[in-house]
Amino acid sequence: MEDIRFVTDARMRNLPRVVEDGRARSSRLVCMDRLTCPGGALILFFLLFSSLCGCGSGVSKEMGTSTIPPHPGLSPIWVGSWGDSMTDANANADNGGGGDRTFRFLVTSTIDGTEARVKFSNVYGSTPVTIGAARLGLGQNGTPAVNSSQNVSLSFNGGPSTVLAAGSTVTSDPVAFSFGAGQVLAISVYLKGTFGPVSRHDSYFVTNYATPNSAGDATADTGGTGFTSTLGDWLLVNEVDVYGPYQGTLAMFGSSTTDGFKSNYGDTAIYPAGNVPLSGQTNARVSDWMSRRLLGLGYRIGVINAGIPSDTIEQRVSSSPSATDRIAQDVLSLPNLLAIVTYFGSIDLRACRYASGMENATEHVISLAHAANFPVIMATLPPSAFCTNQSSPNAGPVPNSSDPYAGGINSGAPNGAEVQRAAFNAWVRSTGASLPGVVAIADYDLALRDPQHISFMLPQYNSGDNQHMNGNGYGAEAHAVPLGVLPPSLNPFWPQKFSFIAPRYFDSDRNLSVRSP
Repeated sequence: MEDIRFVTDARMRNLPRVVEDGRARSSRLVCMDRLTCPGGALILFFLLFSSLCGCGSGVSKEMGTSTIPPHPGLSPIWVGSWGDSMTDANANADNGGGGDRTFRFLVTSTIDGTEARVKFSNVYGSTPVTIGAARLGLGQNGTPAVNSSQNVSLSFNGGPSTVLAAGSTVTSDPVAFSFGAGQVLAISVYLKGTFGPVSRHDSYFVTNYATPNSAGDATADTGGTGFTSTLGDWLLVNEVDVYGPYQGTLAMFGSSTTDGFKSNYGDTAIYPAGNVPLSGQTNARVSDWMSRRLLGLGYRIGVINAGIPSDTIEQRVSSSPSATDRIAQDVLSLPNLLAIVTYFGSIDLRACRYASGMENATEHVISLAHAANFPVIMATLPPSAFCTNQSSPNAGPVPNSSDPYAGGINSGAPNGAEVQRAAFNAWVRSTGASLPGVVAIADYDLALRDPQHISFMLPQYNSGDNQHMNGNGYGAEAHAVPLGVLPPSLNPFWPQKFSFIAPRYFDSDRNLSVRSP
């Protein structure tokens, strides 16, 4: 059965449709530009009607498929379909070590595939850990169960197990395994013998599963009955790559507002009221939205999320490594990397730092990417940034119950961090845009800010904490990224000049002018 996909105004919420019955189906894109398509007015009427009746609305909870078939002109290459960046190896309730225990981690793909490999990382671990067995399967509605017909064993240099040394990574052998874009994958890992805290990444609202200690190898347990506890960390799992006719990998590089913190929040409340998490909304990170956008426009590009919490552009303020510390291992090493979207500075501003130091550090990070011949799309910083350290010269008013807009640039006395944010953004749009290696600017500030209160997000994008977007806000980020540096879309019926019908803030697909890296 053919599934006809429509790409339209994101505010209609009629984004590329996602298959929810788990069956891979072919699809084709329908030309949406009413100025260039025959019958465009009729198509537009249909879209408006489907939007009003709720068809295709919201962010899908489960499974998907590519929106365009593999292109015969592409040579097979490896690209990233999912990834996280290790944050640390700190001990916590989910990462306290153990013995002879199996974990099942759920991740969401950004590109479909038929051949895959899984990368494991213990770059911050202090002791070796033995992977006694591992499998890659299809998830089942966020539960510990997996599809019984698709739960394939992974091997390492031909063997079923491997030792992952402290400070190292290991990648499994390629395995035949078919899945769709937007599909939930289950990575089951049996850690043999005794192990301590390992490298980890907070999975936030994604629930993962584990067996008790001493339960042994449960990677083949498709029913999931042996997985009796839950955890909110991804341990060791670092990347899922796919091999086939693709164009390359796009990296989203940043802190928690790239990583997707609070992307599971809805948009029903209006600031200053806070929004709340939505059950099942687990694929609204900026990388998920970017994946849907690229697929909807006819690209064959995998998207990797390389964001970690509390990440800074200057020296670190927590156990999280800075952008300079980790760009080589987390970004420059990605398979067939096409470009890097960098979004750093918000944590630095909340640490009461100055724009000048952030500019110098940003220039250094960009120089590292440029030296490796990877183009950079640099993002401006959206609202908000408030310095709360009263001993800092950048301290100032902050939003409160009696004045929810206190500290804003156009709301009386500004908070110093907001002044620094404005200065940094001005630098990004001028000097930063002309740095060697920078090919475009993703103006997240313009895309998300409230024109009436420019130090605050538009209400429909604010999770409620004035720092992190909700799910739709991450979508606004993704649609603010210019695409001109990427290879051409593979859909011959989609004119590049009119590649997306976009609202005011989603105008980056039209008439792009991008410099050479």
